Amino acid sequence: MKEFGDYRLEEAYTHVLNGDIREAVSVFEAKLEEFPDSTHLLMEVASLYYILGEMNKCICSYKKVLKLRPESIFVYYRMGVAMYRATLFSQAIEAFTKIIESGKYMPMTYIWMGLCYYHMGKEEDSIESYRRLLELCPDTTMANYYMGIALKATGRYDEALPHFEKLVKDNNPHVSAHYHLGRTYMRTFKYDLAKEEFKKVLQLDPYNNNAQEMYDYICDDHSF
Repeated sequence: MKEFGDYRLEEAYTHVLNGDIREAVSVFEAKLEEFPDSTHLLMEVASLYYILGEMNKCICSYKKVLKLRPESIFVYYRMGVAMYRATLFSQAIEAFTKIIESGKYMPMTYIWMGLCYYHMGKEEDSIESYRRLLELCPDTTMANYYMGIALKATGRYDEALPHFEKLVKDNNPHVSAHYHLGRTYMRTFKYDLAKEEFKKVLQLDPYNNNAQEMYDYICDDHSF
């Protein structure tokens, strides 16, 4: 704040604390007219536009920062996430690729890249992104989860199974891990195992209609 010698920045942060995000943006943007090359102000504005869900304005602010600090990997990361949320998947991949090419270790970069490829219908590229992360961090929960999802989407159920099985062995696994494992067991005709997974889902989430439907289906059509 002292950097700019203006009490209005304190006013802006007060607006943020009170949830008056647009008022805070107005204050920061007014200061940017005086200090157009302030990366601090530009980052604040970008973050607030992200909160507001105005991704194009958020991205624009990050691009201005990168003109001033072209080697800032953190900014590429934040911009890539905003681009993903704006469904600008190809541009997001370019931003995340910059991070990987820099040699900096940011594991979530591979997750976001994988998600971008997945939503573009490029499942194999998505799988490759998760594979690269799992080579670095074999126990990464999110990488195992999304790898399982991508493999299941391509019909590679036997390959998906160990990723979901690994997830449910963790402490307090997410309910969706049990659900996807159950669906994958069904695809590989392991109905008893699938039934147990859907039962676990319903124990954790009694109102999960999808799991209830699958559980009832197995009980009705595949009871032994």
